[in-house]
Amino acid sequence: MGLCPCSYRAALLLGGLLFLLLLADPVLPAGRPPPVVLVPGDLGNQLEAKLDKPKVVHYLCSKKTDSYFTLWLNLELLLPVIIDCWIDNIRLMYNRTSRATQFPDGVDVHVPGFGKTFSLEFLDPSKSSMGSYFHTMVESLVGWGYVRGEDVRGAPYDWRRAPRDNNRIQVISPLKIREQQRSAVSTSWLLPYNYTWSPEKVFVRTPTTNYTLRDYHQFFQDIGFEDGWLMRQDTERLVETMVPPGVQLHCLYGTGVPTPDSFYYDSFPDRDPKISFGDGDGTVNLQSALHCQTWRNHQEQEVSLQELPGSEHIEMLSNATTLAYLKRVLLGP
Repeated sequence: MGLCPCSYRAALLLGGLLFLLLLADPVLPAGRPPPVVLVPGDLGNQLEAKLDKPKVVHYLCSKKTDSYFTLWLNLELLLPVIIDCWIDNIRLMYNRTSRATQFPDGVDVHVPGFGKTFSLEFLDPSKSSMGSYFHTMVESLVGWGYVRGEDVRGAPYDWRRAPRDNNRIQVISPLKIREQQRSAVSTSWLLPYNYTWSPEKVFVRTPTTNYTLRDYHQFFQDIGFEDGWLMRQDTERLVETMVPPGVQLHCLYGTGVPTPDSFYYDSFPDRDPKISFGDGDGTVNLQSALHCQTWRNHQEQEVSLQELPGSEHIEMLSNATTLAYLKRVLLGP
């Protein structure tokens, strides 16, 4: 059964970034549950790369490979010195003329397993616990009668590009991977928007300047990364109207976990900031997650919200309340 011919039946939104689509298939036999497509969030599936580079940043770096290897996530690539090779391979290059990103010379990146679930069940193919992502949810679906690759499928994509947080990968210094983070258009795209937050919201403070949502252009200029402003302009229109999805919607969101809300720099921008925290799931602020409720009066289809107290952004995928809710939506009471 293909994915494209199916019309949307419902969408389940987890924590603002993780989507699960329930599809209505007109030829689905009576009594069969709706097929499920898992759409991961940022950093949420494996990436593979093949190299044939004109030069490398360190003599320990591979210049050419005969086949594709795991680029994300392979914890061995994040070790000291080797991480410089990884950064040079996973970064993107922004073209101001085409207003698009491209791979570095000699690096070919592809997304493994479209239509399968393996690349988002475990981010690390070694299946380490640190890389576990959708595995518990898929195992639950299989226990309810679903079959991997048939009626539960994955839709992985290159999440670096426009339509990151450092979830549980504590070995990476933010400043160390700053160039790579900036090169991903998805980073600037995920900054707050003024339809959810006040335009006067201060998200970065320094001894001399407060940057609000009105000051993105100045902010990117002051950090010496004007391509970031161009990237933001390229992608704002994708979500600026926030049109209701027009399908039955279930929004599950974590609360009670300290979540970055704003940043203060004693030395801007080349030192780590002091972080002020608010409510949320550790990644998605509560104020952003609750945007779902604004759609209740703007579409005919039902919009349901489910709070998950104390649930962290990734852990909510294996949360007992989440799985029970999902089972009820799929299979009924």
